[in-house]
Amino acid sequence: MESLIIYLKNLGLAEPNIGDVYGVLAILFVLLTGLTFLLTKKEKKVVKEEVTEEKIVEPPKGPSWSERLGLGLSKSRQEVWGKLAALLTGNKISDEQMEEMEEILYSSDLGPKMVHELMEALSSRNNEAEDFKDFLFKFLKDKIVDIQKDIDPSLVNFSPNASGKPKVIMVVGVNGVGKTTTIGKLATKFTSQGAKVVVGAGDTFRAAAVDQLEVWCERAGAEMIRAKEGSSPSGVGYQALEKAISEKADYCILDTAGRMHNKSNLMEELKKSKDVLKKLDPDAPWQVLLVIDAVTGQNAIRQAEEFNKALDLTGLIFTKCDGSSKAGAAIPIVQSLNVPITYIGVGESVDDLNPFVTDDYLKALLDY
Repeated sequence: MESLIIYLKNLGLAEPNIGDVYGVLAILFVLLTGLTFLLTKKEKKVVKEEVTEEKIVEPPKGPSWSERLGLGLSKSRQEVWGKLAALLTGNKISDEQMEEMEEILYSSDLGPKMVHELMEALSSRNNEAEDFKDFLFKFLKDKIVDIQKDIDPSLVNFSPNASGKPKVIMVVGVNGVGKTTTIGKLATKFTSQGAKVVVGAGDTFRAAAVDQLEVWCERAGAEMIRAKEGSSPSGVGYQALEKAISEKADYCILDTAGRMHNKSNLMEELKKSKDVLKKLDPDAPWQVLLVIDAVTGQNAIRQAEEFNKALDLTGLIFTKCDGSSKAGAAIPIVQSLNVPITYIGVGESVDDLNPFVTDDYLKALLDY
């Protein structure tokens, strides 16, 4: 205070009183308060701008579907196009090269019928090597493109059933093909599009499969109907559809038992599971999808024929292509059954199961 009075005297105030002193203090207080406010406001603005900038930063994107598909089919691509490309060194394919090519095509699991047709078509071109990849792409595409047109779009993109009833998808296949995991992925894809999904855990002979499916359903936000271990699979399917109808669900996906296809009692049980659904909905099931492991290659044709004979399949799901060099078997299977492939799988995550697109598949298979 004394110092301030001396300072005021130096400013010209002859005898500053206490009022002058308090006045100066008040002015200083106002100035300091204003300065503090401005500095704080500026600091908050900077922090706010920094936070806003952080929100704009996007995380690095993973590989696209085409990249994952290409990587997943790499083993099959090396077996088919990798070996064929090594033969095509000139303008003409010699008789010796034709024989080698035939062996390579057989090993790629295209099947004897298709390999024979391909070799005949190649001979009609006078064994020309020029544009061979274009020729092979078109040849294989023509074998399945019309069949692949029969896929219902709502099996991929959710759209409510005009009838108001749930669309029933019965998923079948032998043990070990990835059936339960595939159902979990399908449920996830539908719920992520806003669909209401009920899943029936019909593989009642395997408690582990039911538990695994329950985990998938919890993640997907789908409701799962389960029964006691060893109870009737057809009963579970009936309960699941009954629940789906009462809950006004959009999809009802049914898992089924998966013992080997040559067990007649299994096929009878599957037919029973299919027929019992008609008591609740004469149009059910909407889809009967067979899951096929790519590793089985040509052997899958006989397997698929048995399921088709018993259940009248509407579609196929080709799984585990990333672990096989026999993904080329997809083409003769489609041609033989006259049934389209709806989805193809190349890995464990949900994003590794996607709709089968003929052009994308052939481009990845042939490095086209």
